[in-house]
Amino acid sequence: MKLNVVRLNEVPACAAGGIIGALVFLFAFPKGAISTLMHAVLGLPGPGAGIAMVVGPFVILVGLIAALLTRRAGSAAIAGLAFAATQALVPGLLGMASSGSGALGSPLSIVGIALPGVAVEAALALGKGVKSRWRSMVAGALANAVLLGFYGTVVFPRTYKPVAPRDVPLLMGLALAGGLLSGYVAWVACNPLLRTFAVKERQ
Repeated sequence: MKLNVVRLNEVPACAAGGIIGALVFLFAFPKGAISTLMHAVLGLPGPGAGIAMVVGPFVILVGLIAALLTRRAGSAAIAGLAFAATQALVPGLLGMASSGSGALGSPLSIVGIALPGVAVEAALALGKGVKSRWRSMVAGALANAVLLGFYGTVVFPRTYKPVAPRDVPLLMGLALAGGLLSGYVAWVACNPLLRTFAVKERQ
């Protein structure tokens, strides 16, 4: 079966989506905002709650929108990589601090933030027979679980402290719920355009 890979002329649009998403994220959540919201306001355990409920769902939403609109393999990965690179480069250029337990902007963070795009691609490819809404939601949940798993096993032990075993079920539940929500929002946002594309293709 022929793989429907993203075309060269579609790469800039996918990358632009990732860049715009990262800029919105950086200005919406300056240093300390996620940690304060997760731990001081909501009282959730850490580290990991911010990744599960904010960072992951945000980057997954960007990747899923790119994948759903282009309907081509590679779109989510490109958007995710552009998001990660922008998140790493822009704070330094603008003098914005982006350090913390999540090491946002570090090489480890670039790998971690780019991972959901790859996971989205895999989940969408495996679920071709599933209706688009559920495929999008499941892809979001799996991608967020992958991101949390990477941070919990690779990033946090090096940058802050290991995730407490007792917190894993709650954090994973939050990650799955956040990913499902991202998948649903992406599908709702893209569905009107997808219907328009379908009508045009039948004409």
